[in-house]
Amino acid sequence: MNYGENPERIEIEIRYDLINNFIYGVRSESKIVSEYLLNEDNLPDAEENLVYFPKSYFGDNRDGYDVKLFTKNELISDVLKHYDRFINIISEEKNTMFISSDSNHRFK
Repeated sequence: MNYGENPERIEIEIRYDLINNFIYGVRSESKIVSEYLLNEDNLPDAEENLVYFPKSYFGDNRDGYDVKLFTKNELISDVLKHYDRFINIISEEKNTMFISSDSNHRFK
């Protein structure tokens, strides 16, 4: 497990010697809420125009997504789903040219 500052992020990393490491992380992201929603009386918790939410990210730089409404088990399943995808990709010979340990240099 890798932790960021305050903690703004947390990630699971499985390290490899010859291929890029598997990374699944969640970090704090923010977005600006539009002014008309701040003035809406029927929306709770809309007091500031900046809201924070947990967003997933991956070691291969794919776009992540909001995981705020995930239960503990759903988040575990999501990590396992992406790890299974990772294993399937690295195990196919046709993907050999796309698999390298270049991004692992920060750990040596």
